[in-house]
Amino acid sequence: MTALEDIRRRHIIDCTIAVLVRDGVAETSLSRIATEAKVAKGIICYYFGSKEGLYDAVLASVGERMIAALVADANAIDDEWRRISAFVGGHLNYARNHRSELLALRHLSSTRAGGSHMSDHLAIWRDQRAWLVDTLTAGQHRGTFQAFDPLAVATAISGALEGGLLQWAHDETLDLDLYAGQLLDLFERGVCSPAPARQALPA
Repeated sequence: MTALEDIRRRHIIDCTIAVLVRDGVAETSLSRIATEAKVAKGIICYYFGSKEGLYDAVLASVGERMIAALVADANAIDDEWRRISAFVGGHLNYARNHRSELLALRHLSSTRAGGSHMSDHLAIWRDQRAWLVDTLTAGQHRGTFQAFDPLAVATAISGALEGGLLQWAHDETLDLDLYAGQLLDLFERGVCSPAPARQALPA
């Protein structure tokens, strides 16, 4: 695929996201997407095969963008808890700055719109949880985290994140920064090993 074709493909995906958010899955058609993108319907079919193929491309594109943005910043941090904190804060901040992508993803996931067995509506959440499991396990090996089941804790953190985003998707007044702080305060107590107690100095 040439650079021009890649740009055109990305443009069609972005226009699909805009139509999904505005009209919902039931009212989204190739004709509306073509009008939004200012291209012929045949061009969309050339790049994606069908509307279902286009939806699969939207799912993959949004997931790749989000995970790449979050993990790149977090992985640059050496301390595991600070890495998780950066991931949680970055996740909510990404959603705030890419609200349309988040809403389109939820539209597609809730209706399971897309192609046949190739559609993977849970990939982004599965990748997110896998990254958390690896980071929690690394903290345990370093001795900075307590003993617990990393998968169970990763699932709980991921679920709390998605619960907050779902609430925010319906109510933009939700303070995402406050939510992230409270979520991290709650989990820090159960994840991080307590600091060694200081010995009292002799009188």
